[in-house]
Amino acid sequence: MRSMRRLALVAGTLIAGTRPVLAQDSQFGIRGLGTPGRWESVRARTTGGAFAAFDATSALADAALADVRALTAAAMGASSYRSVKAPGGSANLRNGRFPLFTVAGAVSRRLTIGGGFTTYLDDSYEVVTRDSVLLRGVMVPFRDNFASDGGISDIRIAAASRLGTALALGLGLHVITGSARVTAMRTFDDSTVYATVRDSQLVRKTGFGVSASALITPSPILSIVGFARADGQFHTNVDDLASGESDLPNMVGGAVRLTLSPFARMAGSVAWRSWSNTAPGAYNTINWSAGLEVGGLGSGLRVGGRGGKLPFGPGGSAPSEWGVAAGFGRTFGGGHGVLDLGAERLVRDGGGLHEAVWTLMFGLTIRQ
Repeated sequence: MRSMRRLALVAGTLIAGTRPVLAQDSQFGIRGLGTPGRWESVRARTTGGAFAAFDATSALADAALADVRALTAAAMGASSYRSVKAPGGSANLRNGRFPLFTVAGAVSRRLTIGGGFTTYLDDSYEVVTRDSVLLRGVMVPFRDNFASDGGISDIRIAAASRLGTALALGLGLHVITGSARVTAMRTFDDSTVYATVRDSQLVRKTGFGVSASALITPSPILSIVGFARADGQFHTNVDDLASGESDLPNMVGGAVRLTLSPFARMAGSVAWRSWSNTAPGAYNTINWSAGLEVGGLGSGLRVGGRGGKLPFGPGGSAPSEWGVAAGFGRTFGGGHGVLDLGAERLVRDGGGLHEAVWTLMFGLTIRQ
């Protein structure tokens, strides 16, 4: 009979050990719920995320949908190349994702409906450690593999309304759901005497959330967004059996955009999330971003930077993160299509772990 207790014991041993070496997604998500996703289109992410709250093809602030008139769909793909250094070793890893899809369109003069999905948590990794155990009076060396393959998606339906030239409001409902295949395996060096032990379980999680935002435009030059989100609890099932609940974080934040000219815009944002109640040893986070966009709304050059903290990681303090990004966009089809390309460099440090990531991104937006 499969035993969750055995999985938890092996997982705890690996996470607390001094020699974790492999991770497909960020190593800083292993000790918690996973690695938080970014609810940003390529356009927003290449400005460090600074324009995400004003971008209707991102999924951060629902009020940004208010100015969408034509039916619009956007999708994003990303490939990451990750260099990992830990006390017990190092590795070079890569992965590919399609982390965002959005669609929106006006249903009346004052109401826009939108939706789609984005990555809420990445939860794919593999950790390998070596140790030994006393069996029949002899120390027997072994290797432990603990792996997770999966992730959590955020499925959103949202509505936004422009109440006047200076104010737009947005509201979103979220279904947070996904699964991961979790596998623990112990292989003894002397396989002729001790058999390999393996356990595998499918962990499914489901939760719900609500988001609200307001977009204020006091002048043609200045725009301000305030946004908030409350996510409830994860309901977890292991091999289709209910196994418990865990809290999800709340979020509040704001962003400011300055339209310097029809061809130059700059923005900055900050957000706080209450991760500390989601898992033992988790940390609340504050993250910031700042960016510049030069050119038309669908084309031009973008640059930006971001920084802040991560919610999960070893040690007695929250791991740090900083990054820079750049990219450009090009319109085609008489303005009905936009192709976005970009690159991002992230560096993460904490508890003796170091991670450097290059991410190449592409996005496609189609307007009716």
